[in-house]
Amino acid sequence: MTPKRILIADDEPLYRETTAEFLREEGYECVCVEDAEDASTVAAEHSFDLILTDLNMPGNLKLEWLHEGRTRHSQIPMIVVTGVPSIPSAIESIRLGITDYLLKPVKFEELLAAVEKALSSAARQTWATASVESTNPGRYPSTGETTFNDNLANESPANNSLANNSLDGEATSSVIGSCESMAEIKRIVQKIASSNTNVLITGESGTGKEVIARLIHRLSDRANHTFQVIDCTAIPESLFESVLFGHVQGAFTGAVRDQTGLLRASDGGTAFLDELGELPAASQAKLLRLIQEQTFTPVGETESIRVDTRFVCATNRDIHAEVESGQFRRDLYYRLAVIHLELPPLRERGDDITLLANHFLKLLRPKDSNVKSFAESTVQCFHHYRWPGNIRELRNVVERSIALAQSNVIEPHDLPRPLREPSVSESLSVAELAEVSRDEALDTADRTYLKTLLSKHRGVIASAARQAGLSRQGMNKLLKRHGIDANEFRQTTDF
Repeated sequence: MTPKRILIADDEPLYRETTAEFLREEGYECVCVEDAEDASTVAAEHSFDLILTDLNMPGNLKLEWLHEGRTRHSQIPMIVVTGVPSIPSAIESIRLGITDYLLKPVKFEELLAAVEKALSSAARQTWATASVESTNPGRYPSTGETTFNDNLANESPANNSLANNSLDGEATSSVIGSCESMAEIKRIVQKIASSNTNVLITGESGTGKEVIARLIHRLSDRANHTFQVIDCTAIPESLFESVLFGHVQGAFTGAVRDQTGLLRASDGGTAFLDELGELPAASQAKLLRLIQEQTFTPVGETESIRVDTRFVCATNRDIHAEVESGQFRRDLYYRLAVIHLELPPLRERGDDITLLANHFLKLLRPKDSNVKSFAESTVQCFHHYRWPGNIRELRNVVERSIALAQSNVIEPHDLPRPLREPSVSESLSVAELAEVSRDEALDTADRTYLKTLLSKHRGVIASAARQAGLSRQGMNKLLKRHGIDANEFRQTTDF
């Protein structure tokens, strides 16, 4: 299976090589260059899934490489890692659509999390485009999620052909699914879309929260205005006000010109706050004030600006638990969750799994491919699997299976191993569990947990260990004890 390819551009040899070595250990293929000129040449001649770049290096002292990268390679997510941070460069990086802005020295665990997030965001944008826009492919840019770039993250009003279709239901029919829970969600979306009510969408990663948010916007009276994506995890807390509210020239050192904030761009439209649960407490307070008063003050300005913005938010966290524990403000929750939509995980959507699999088969099949359908036994594998990555994982599995299919029918042997083999949790019935020792039952539970965790994190041990609260060494010991090979889980979603 072809690993994800990362271009590393940095003029510090030690950092460059140690970073490449670390990422290679995690299963990525790395190409290293030492300046912006080489980065430009290599990126033009070869394909990459991610660019990891320094700021303060030859050829990028005035952010020339960043601008070129966003212009010529806008479909590739880019992460900035710098030892010379500044507010102007951070704001400009964010506005250009940089996925993350990290400060040296950066812990390898933090770097790996940023890499996984960048690759996942790109896959999510591709899936969102395919899932909702199957009736009109290409309506949205297939450029990866560049959240803060006005040209890429904002939905173009001119392309809103579904804006006036709320009565005949064409827009909601483009969200594939006929199970009872999805039918209810589409019914609610049609009912509330034309109001100005704030909406909170929750659900596991990959269930389609941004797809539903875009649908709400398209069916609303705001469809001819901006749909502004704001990824709460990508905004450093110290830059929250500057990025959202903007600033005036001279507001701080390096503020050489006025900068319009993202909220002013969303005036009249919809602001989609993704990963809402990640907002730190100070940022939550500022957001609450904005929502209550519908006004904000740019940094360095004295007069407030009024905006007419509808807020649609999303999180995969248990927001109720966050509120009860004090991690998330209760008053902000009530302001944002006037309507609360909980998206079901794929494993609970019954026959929707088959509908979605067939949809992706038609959508992703190359014109010269002779792959036509799934074998019945393959469909059974789909329904027996737990789908920790939800619809996004299903899309990737279908794409992989098309590439590996040995005939015009996709058979179980064309699927990743976790789908071909029954889960450990199903290998012992309740009656059988009663016949084994406590140690054997606990071992079964451990194996189930570890396999599910690795499947969710695509075989990346460091990421799985982080969720489990273990060190990487501790996770490796557990895997060795249970005879589990993490590499077998990489093929589920890595292509």
